Amino acid sequence: MNSQTSRARLSRSTALALLATPLFAFASAAAPQIMAVASTDLAIPVTCDGGECSVELSSICLQEHRGSPYPGTAYYVHGDTNFQLTGITDTGQEVKLSSVDLKIEAARGHNAVKVAFNETALKKYGPMSVRISVPKDMSIVPLPIANDINPQTDADIDLATGPLRQLASSIVDDNTQKRDAAELLNQTINRLPWRGRATDGERLAAEAEYRDILATAPFSQQAKDNANAVMKECSVRTYAGSLTLRQCLGSWHDRLIGKLNTKYWNQLKTGS
Repeated sequence: MNSQTSRARLSRSTALALLATPLFAFASAAAPQIMAVASTDLAIPVTCDGGECSVELSSICLQEHRGSPYPGTAYYVHGDTNFQLTGITDTGQEVKLSSVDLKIEAARGHNAVKVAFNETALKKYGPMSVRISVPKDMSIVPLPIANDINPQTDADIDLATGPLRQLASSIVDDNTQKRDAAELLNQTINRLPWRGRATDGERLAAEAEYRDILATAPFSQQAKDNANAVMKECSVRTYAGSLTLRQCLGSWHDRLIGKLNTKYWNQLKTGS
């Protein structure tokens, strides 16, 4: 049995064990949507703060008939695919972090997910930066909850993570405009603080790294133009006021991904 299969089965076992946990015993609750996590062409930076390392990734809903997840709703990876974490030490050595225990939860409805782990998992390696990549066809399933009035059945999961996920791949993962633009925005989103306003220095550094990535990213000019328009809009809008640069970029990211999700739903209804 390979390590990815072991982790997938462990995740499912852990999910079932949580049925007995009081934190998941919500009355009259129903399982939210199974989601697809969009694949990445570029590794995305993971940031560590307050003992937690985390990253935000693009996702879409695979089941329109179910409710959108609340922020913080817990998920597990379905099947043998898994996130690919890579650490880079101060000497430039790459380390595959395949044994890190990941926590997955909804970040903003079904448009973004948060993947996190305890920073202590990196202690034995010493100082390092961490990047994450998402393979094609990844699906995440909500952790079971007690007293679920409409749980995800095996048939539900097989349908959503099988043929429906394949349809989503053709619409989202292979999109060379909106999905690629959203991935470029995620490069900047994940270089900004999760909470509070970025300092002028943090903004300048994130924008400079974005320009460097843009110069070599294997994306269409239209995808780059879409991302550049959002970056310019958010840069101007957030130098004053309560809206942060991260919040503005996240909102535009969700619009891009939301349009792809609607396209997926429409195609699913027509059966084409």
